[in-house]
Amino acid sequence: MIPAPPTARAWPVLIQPVAVVAVVLATFALFNDAFRQGETAAAADLLHLLGVAPRAVQIRPGSSLAVYPTGSGPFLAIVTPSCSSLASLLAVTFLAVFVPPRFRRRRFLALGAALVVIVAGNVLRIAGSIAIGLVSGTGSLVLFHDWVGSLFAFAYTLGGFLLMLMVLLPGRSRAS
Repeated sequence: MIPAPPTARAWPVLIQPVAVVAVVLATFALFNDAFRQGETAAAADLLHLLGVAPRAVQIRPGSSLAVYPTGSGPFLAIVTPSCSSLASLLAVTFLAVFVPPRFRRRRFLALGAALVVIVAGNVLRIAGSIAIGLVSGTGSLVLFHDWVGSLFAFAYTLGGFLLMLMVLLPGRSRAS
């Protein structure tokens, strides 16, 4: 059976999601490199703050870190577009576009809290991967990144989204 074409009333409903997807793709393309560089620098700064020697983890061009472990050879850790939290940030940001009008006053606070959780979670994930690489070498870094890092990325994205909902939606005492 062939579906019927959208009616005139359906077009405004379809335009918003299509526009959101277009804006997400354009934003990702425009800000991907700069955002990854910022996350790379933040992860290196966090490691240095936690006591890792600046000579052991050094920021390099192209969203990468030169890592010099004591027990094995040096390696370059590259923060690729899939390692960045930008896609998660954009997804949660543009979910906020569809918040019902009665919650719009709290939307920016809720969204801000969610975005902080997502960025902090990803910087921790990157720093954790680098720390594992410093201690155990590149094989362990890759294993940690692929397994633990993926679970961590899921957790901080879902956690940020749930925090946004918690701030947005009224509690039982406020709803009654």
